[in-house]
Amino acid sequence: MQKKLVQSSLALSAAAALSLGSAFVASPAMADSAPQKLDLQSEAQIQKALSGIEGVNAYGADSGELNIGVAKKTSEIKDLEKKYDNVNVTEGVKELKPYEKNDLVGGAGYLVNAGESGGACSTGFSGWDGDGKPVVLTAGHCSKIINEQTNEFEGDTTVDQTEQPSTSEANGGEGFKPSKNGVIGKWGFHNFGGDLLEGADQDKWPEPSESDIDFAVINVDESKYNVKNGITDWKTADSDDLAKSTQEISKVGAHKEGSIQKSGRTTGQTEGEVLPRSEYDFDYQNVGGRWVHGFGVTAPIDKPFSQPGDSGGGVYQGSTAVGVISGGGDLDANTSFTWVADLDHSLEQSGTDFNLEKPGDETPEAPAAPKVDDQTIEPEGAITGKAEAGAEVEVKWEAAKTESEKTSPQAAEDGSKKVKADKNGKFSVEGPKAEGDYKFSATATVEGQESKTTEFDVTVQKDESESPAPAEREISVDPKEISASDFVKEDKGVTITVKGFDEGEKVTLKVASGPENVEGITLDETANENGAAAFSIYGTSDSDPSAYLGKYNLDVTGANDTEDEDALNGSFEVVADEDGNGGGNGGDDDGNGDGSNDDGNGDGGSDLPRTGAELTGLAAGAGLLVVGGTAVVLTMRRKKND
Repeated sequence: MQKKLVQSSLALSAAAALSLGSAFVASPAMADSAPQKLDLQSEAQIQKALSGIEGVNAYGADSGELNIGVAKKTSEIKDLEKKYDNVNVTEGVKELKPYEKNDLVGGAGYLVNAGESGGACSTGFSGWDGDGKPVVLTAGHCSKIINEQTNEFEGDTTVDQTEQPSTSEANGGEGFKPSKNGVIGKWGFHNFGGDLLEGADQDKWPEPSESDIDFAVINVDESKYNVKNGITDWKTADSDDLAKSTQEISKVGAHKEGSIQKSGRTTGQTEGEVLPRSEYDFDYQNVGGRWVHGFGVTAPIDKPFSQPGDSGGGVYQGSTAVGVISGGGDLDANTSFTWVADLDHSLEQSGTDFNLEKPGDETPEAPAAPKVDDQTIEPEGAITGKAEAGAEVEVKWEAAKTESEKTSPQAAEDGSKKVKADKNGKFSVEGPKAEGDYKFSATATVEGQESKTTEFDVTVQKDESESPAPAEREISVDPKEISASDFVKEDKGVTITVKGFDEGEKVTLKVASGPENVEGITLDETANENGAAAFSIYGTSDSDPSAYLGKYNLDVTGANDTEDEDALNGSFEVVADEDGNGGGNGGDDDGNGDGSNDDGNGDGGSDLPRTGAELTGLAAGAGLLVVGGTAVVLTMRRKKND
């Protein structure tokens, strides 16, 4: 449906400045729960209805529907929208301010007085200082009376009026004609470079300093001018109101390589390229006999980035303010060159507190709407979604109505719950108990600001399908018997492979017993996507392999084991070289350590990552088990040979 705005709405008095309240109170005849229709037969009825409503910034009636535009839906407006099925509310419609010719934006021309003479510069960016006072940023050299022969300062200029845009050089005029809106204000902080670079001997020039900036602040007379965010593109200069067409500036930041724009009273809106450091690796430039901190910009000679009079003009990339014009000239026969005083550096060095929104007037940005997909859950199952970290999320639901249930919902309950999103923005709430289809909504609140509402569908039903049988657990010890001389070789040793655990489950191997009551040895590994894990054990004292002789009994358990779930059991034996067969008779244990399921391949699951344990035989008969770089004492006595 085409929405129409009644033209008279922009001329409503303060009394009808659209505050919501009593206009939509239902009469006794409307007390039933069925949806109501608002009577829209005449403009008078509409005006009467709107007279008590707050926050309405646009409205229109069409084909029996009332369309209302608001900046943000209040709970009162939401109730209104729900109550009347012919009232439609559109969010995000802001109050408009009338344009004024004394709105001061970036890129405009202004005049300065220098004794008996004067000149013209350009505003950079408009905003407010820390006390909420209006200010304009520009170039520092515009505040100085400079001797053209010696470059010496001969005093400060005074700020005069803005320049009439329609007569500016950027609009094809001769310029220097005052707007008659009055003097802009007075200089606040203002600085142009450092000490004068005198003489031809550059070795005697002063070293550049971080404080060598070309930057000034104009404290604006708010009785004559309003500062307004944005930088003009000069498209509305003929109307003498540059604020009608602007690029919004949302932040101050560092410049980047690539395309860049500026706005000024001589050349208007122009575009150039930031000189990359690889071509112009300098932070300071000699501008008018003084060092100035900044960066370079190039443009074609026939479409220069800046010209005299653009000084102080705002330089920006997208919606980021990055500098003000300092100086310029020709780089070569085909290329113009401009030096830009970088704004982030200038603000820091000057100690200027600059704000693009008036302090105290900022409207906190509403949080993003929660992200929640349609879901099917079991009764009282978890409904999951994502919002801003730490947001309070309100989740509501009501039983969905089928075509045959227009007035009587199915046997499922309505409800709501609030939950806080975690540090990653994830949240979950317990869903309804009754089976059925539900219409859900989720709204996030952060620092008192409410997001738009996300709607989604949830089906609650029991899972009738049988759960798949868990994989049978297996253990494989390879080899089951190993000679002492092989056991002390790292590339041999014994490999224990287990299967049938959950992916990501912590699996623990314990040497339950061993020669002369060996105990207390444990190894941990994480089951892979196939539910398998592997361990390896070997000795390191090749000087005395006989220290390891004996049988080792193993228990393997998982972190997800239930009380009635038995550990997997396996074993291996280290034998004297004359008694052993050299190993290689590994196989799958059946849980009792007899290796009856041996497949004879002896691979032991060697393709899995293994957690290794080193058994280090000491001369005194003790051993160390090294696990992941930490050591625990293992008591072991040398086996006596009869």
